[in-house]
Amino acid sequence: MAPHATQNCITILRCGSCTTLHAPETARCSSCGGANLESAHCSGTGSIVSWKVVEPLDVGAQDDSSVTLAIVELDDGPWLYSKIEGSFPECAEARVRVAFRSTVCEDGFPVFGVCAA
Repeated sequence: MAPHATQNCITILRCGSCTTLHAPETARCSSCGGANLESAHCSGTGSIVSWKVVEPLDVGAQDDSSVTLAIVELDDGPWLYSKIEGSFPECAEARVRVAFRSTVCEDGFPVFGVCAA
């Protein structure tokens, strides 16, 4: 299940039994084992845990720009797979934060924009 997104919020899952928050792909609660997972809004902000710049395979394709795929740890707790829009800060040691910017794109990944913390 892909995260549901609108212009200002993104939906994750909350366990109906113990209220633990989970990524949208979760089938059962990792805390209590319950399957009663409900939609929950989250802050839409977090930190980049890991990222990879993916270059296009077909050099002649219409959209030949690289894409940055990332794992984002939401401030609410769960980790999401995502795409990053924009560029990273030049200083590798800088703390980066992400803020939700747009709706889910056609491949199901939410798109985040990078901003310095």
